[in-house]
Amino acid sequence: MRYKTYFHLLAGMAMLELGNLASSLAPFNVSAVSVGLNANSQEAGLVVTLELFFAAISSLYFGTVSYKGKALGFTGSIIVMICYYLCSISDDVNQITIIKAFSGIGCGMLIASGHSILASSQDPNRSYALFTLFASLTAAFLIYISSSWIEEGGHSYYFFNFIYVYVALTLLFFFSRQSKDQSDNRARGLITKKWLYFLLITAVLFYEIPSSGMWAFMERFGVEYIDLGVAEVGSVISLAIILSLLGPVFIGIFGNRIRRKETILFCLLVSSFCVYAIFGIPSFNTFYYGNIIWNIVFVVMVILILAAAADIDPSGRLGAWLNACILLSASLAPAVFGWVMLDHEMTIIYPYLIVFLIVAMICIVNTKKELEPIDKV
Repeated sequence: MRYKTYFHLLAGMAMLELGNLASSLAPFNVSAVSVGLNANSQEAGLVVTLELFFAAISSLYFGTVSYKGKALGFTGSIIVMICYYLCSISDDVNQITIIKAFSGIGCGMLIASGHSILASSQDPNRSYALFTLFASLTAAFLIYISSSWIEEGGHSYYFFNFIYVYVALTLLFFFSRQSKDQSDNRARGLITKKWLYFLLITAVLFYEIPSSGMWAFMERFGVEYIDLGVAEVGSVISLAIILSLLGPVFIGIFGNRIRRKETILFCLLVSSFCVYAIFGIPSFNTFYYGNIIWNIVFVVMVILILAAAADIDPSGRLGAWLNACILLSASLAPAVFGWVMLDHEMTIIYPYLIVFLIVAMICIVNTKKELEPIDKV
């Protein structure tokens, strides 16, 4: 019955969303630790770094096992909920840092389980498009209320309330069915375009490192440099995420009419202008519009790169590696940014972020026509 298939996909979306919440909520994890425990930027960044790093390693490992699906999803969710409870009763930033590392392992289990369901669907493109909409709406809502949780009760109230979020979405796991293991098919997918793999992976790394660092400290930047309240920053970021839904809508309507390479390059160029506007000439208007535009072009570019990866390597190997690059970048960038910001202002280091984006552009330029679907080459 088709409705069972839809509920199965919904369960997969819930797993993938819960696994990626550590990345989506990175700015507010930083804020919760900074406000509640008076942690400096390096300490707060390390909390995010370890969680995302272990999420990346965990998702890489559990992505190769044969027992993905409902059982692994439940296990991962329970681990994360226990970690959130321990974070809510801890008053030491070092303890929370260690606890968050274990939480990352559970997130990796959820990510691997969610991908195993969505990737095995009859129409993966549509499934991931729906997930993008689901994830954006969920993240926007949670970010909007997260800021009020931090202001009302600090880190304890913030972490404890997320247990309810995980319980609610974990109930959807009961709708999932056993996913087919396609590891043998992936193993037979030989890598024949190593140079193209290298270019795409390098491009993703050089785009994600500045993007992840910006995202982790965007809330702090708005509060400290533009004198906005935590709730005001939360409203701006949540609105930007909601409007980023224009990205998948745009791809859904014009995806077959545009060229991927040129569109990705345009998105990278616009991202460079957004970096300059937000950090080079900080004001409410540049912060407001820069965040909105940046989020929209980010979503468009990610969808196009993953679509290109699916055409280049239908086994999903390249897509999995790119996903790991995104998580690893998201795990390392907050700690690096926190360390740099101990001695330098964000308004000083933004030119280096633009250099990273230029390197990503060079990589995409050198892919030639390989990013286009076979029927368009």
